[in-house]
Amino acid sequence: MDAEWRKAGGILMTDAPIRAYGGLRIPREALEDFARRVTAGEVSLHAHHDNRVRMRSLRVDVVDREDGVSLLRFVTARHKGDDQWLWEIHPLSASLKMPIARDAQRVHRDDAALSLSADHAWFADAVLIEAEQRLLARGVDPDGMQVQRALQFAFDPDPLISVDIALPLLPSLAVGALWDAIEALLAGRTTPEHGDAGAATVINVRIADGDRAVTAVVVTADEAVAERAIGSLDQVVASFLDHAGAFGSVMLWADDGNASLVPDGDRRGGWEPVTT
Repeated sequence: MDAEWRKAGGILMTDAPIRAYGGLRIPREALEDFARRVTAGEVSLHAHHDNRVRMRSLRVDVVDREDGVSLLRFVTARHKGDDQWLWEIHPLSASLKMPIARDAQRVHRDDAALSLSADHAWFADAVLIEAEQRLLARGVDPDGMQVQRALQFAFDPDPLISVDIALPLLPSLAVGALWDAIEALLAGRTTPEHGDAGAATVINVRIADGDRAVTAVVVTADEAVAERAIGSLDQVVASFLDHAGAFGSVMLWADDGNASLVPDGDRRGGWEPVTT
């Protein structure tokens, strides 16, 4: 192996009961589908919602332990120059999305123009439905939207909110519509057993335009920081997509006091491009 790269591997998730989600179990078929999608490049793995840890030759498969528990295992090569990030951020983890109870019998879709999800340990289905209602009240087409539970496989799941938006939808979103939905989720957030009530919420917003994408990550316990960042998102996304050129994706980062706002230099909850 190239001296710049080091072999790494581990277990991303299992089909054993998950304490954080009240004993919920992931079917083995879901693990197999996830392995297929990661190996095919349809799903990427991040370290603590961040893509600064470079990986190559990633392989994911499902293996069974002697006690019958199925494990989702990964093997990869990581760049040794990224060791610093591994000390500063949480371990590699994986996440899945699944329908809320109301939609359990509905056909899964991958073509929603707007997909909203939140970690099931921190955000109940009723809170997701309230966020959905706010988007509907702002004129978002119900046929182009879906809400889902997010399940994270780490030692303790973060209070995570994820939004995926197709770029053509962005101009038609009413001013403040996205923030209205996120605000509803923040207001309805509850702390699970063994959770930290003061933990910062992680808000991932991904805007996709074909093969190009901008992922904005807001990490904050301050609602005002989140509101400022989300309020400037459309300007920043447009700017970065205009200059993305041949790059497939760009990640932006904002948190409590470690970000710079592109439009006016306000350093209290704006955006800073992350190079990979």
